[in-house]
Amino acid sequence: MAKDTTREIAVKEVNKLKEKARINEAYFVGLLWADPFNTYTEYSDILSMDEFVHPVWEFYYELGRKMYKDGIKTFDDITVHTKVKEYNVTKDFDKHGGMETVEDAIEIVKHNKENIEYYFETIKYNYTVRQLLLIFGEKVVINNGKYKWEMLDREQMVTFWTDKVNQLSLSSVHKYEAEDLYIDPEEFIRQLEEDSAEMLPFYNSYNMNSITQGLARGHVYMFGGFGNTGKSSIMSEKFVMSCIANQEKLLVVLNEEDANTFRQKIVLSLLFHEFKTGFDRKRMVNGKLQEDDKGKIRKAFKRMKDLLGENGEGLIKLVFMEKYVMKDLEKIVRFHANRGYTNLLIDTHKVSDDSKHEKRWETFVEDMKTIYRLTRKNAGGCNLRTAVTFQLADGAIKNRYLDFEAIGEGKASKNEASVMQMFRPAWADEYEKGKMELTCFKNVKQENGEFEKKEFALKKGKTYYLLFTPKNRFGANNDNGQPVLILEPNFNFNHFKEIGWCYVANDKSGR
Repeated sequence: MAKDTTREIAVKEVNKLKEKARINEAYFVGLLWADPFNTYTEYSDILSMDEFVHPVWEFYYELGRKMYKDGIKTFDDITVHTKVKEYNVTKDFDKHGGMETVEDAIEIVKHNKENIEYYFETIKYNYTVRQLLLIFGEKVVINNGKYKWEMLDREQMVTFWTDKVNQLSLSSVHKYEAEDLYIDPEEFIRQLEEDSAEMLPFYNSYNMNSITQGLARGHVYMFGGFGNTGKSSIMSEKFVMSCIANQEKLLVVLNEEDANTFRQKIVLSLLFHEFKTGFDRKRMVNGKLQEDDKGKIRKAFKRMKDLLGENGEGLIKLVFMEKYVMKDLEKIVRFHANRGYTNLLIDTHKVSDDSKHEKRWETFVEDMKTIYRLTRKNAGGCNLRTAVTFQLADGAIKNRYLDFEAIGEGKASKNEASVMQMFRPAWADEYEKGKMELTCFKNVKQENGEFEKKEFALKKGKTYYLLFTPKNRFGANNDNGQPVLILEPNFNFNHFKEIGWCYVANDKSGR
């Protein structure tokens, strides 16, 4: 024997509901008419005629409600017929059986007045089910798993299906994840170990790694500097070289310099770190390469291919965006993230070309929010390691101590970053014997394994960068004890040597 279809089951359930409603509605109206003064007082304003399933009891309920509103306290035969004529409903009254129909109902229930609330609730329940059927269809009256519709009261039914709508609304508007505070401690330990294992170290940079532990997945790292001071060069060595060495897929989004200019930095870094050699970077720009230079370039690319591993030529992808449009950036990033590119470098983040805000800083902040949403590991993000270079405000060039005030446009963008670092060249008066000479130090390991702090001064004739850490969710920042890292740049090698630490007075005036 064939099983009933879902549709057939739903029809049967609805028919059973209608049959029960016929009895309950009759009993409820009978109790109302038996004592209209007390019953209609309570129910006339909380029940409407369209909540009835059956027209006959809808009619008698509404007729009784009108008479009650007219001040009639007892529904005797003469009064009812008089009002029927007055309301011009004689035809409907006769069609439904006149006074006899309602008197039969009164006779059955007149001694069970205490059940009126039960009958009222069943009418409300039936109405609720009918409305839910209109919205959600036959599934409302089909038992499914833990959902047993006949076991739910009216409020539970509404709660259940309202929750379905809320879930749909939340999933389509705001992506989020909820977790219990308490989890198994072993799971907590596993997650900690998993997160730490996913930290990507800065390339050959012991001190930078000591500050932030490297680059974490699901987090944004913002790296700021003044114009043409080497933001891209530093990130090429510290981030891109790390991805090459660790065979990590990386998407580099460029919007200022082209791919070949970016390649130059990697070639120089490779030559220095792998072969301890290099050549004048200017010859790459002016095209005056010597044969020895060309040989070194070939050597660098061969080594790059070896480091990338078998089938690793596409491991590092360079994308140049002629127009920096945020919705296009999101499409590009998601496309590559779906293909395993878990690392992202945006060089340089600026106000996007499709800005819809009157003020530039508003766009800068909103775009950083988009980058964070792409980066995060949950709630619709791609779980990336994202590094974003950005330009510091020209006005901050007079600030000795770099912090959030140095952000050019949209200081609130710092909220989207887990780590923010920014750098500047050392000032002339910070060098040896200068008016504001910096007391610098390095930790030198002794034969007994202990570290000894040795002081030194910045030597005149050399260039130094001071790397500040205004924000750091993985350790200390400059305001709570993290010293400023000192780098010595060599652009012909595209290498930024860590030479020690210092503390800089928080004096933005430069005095």
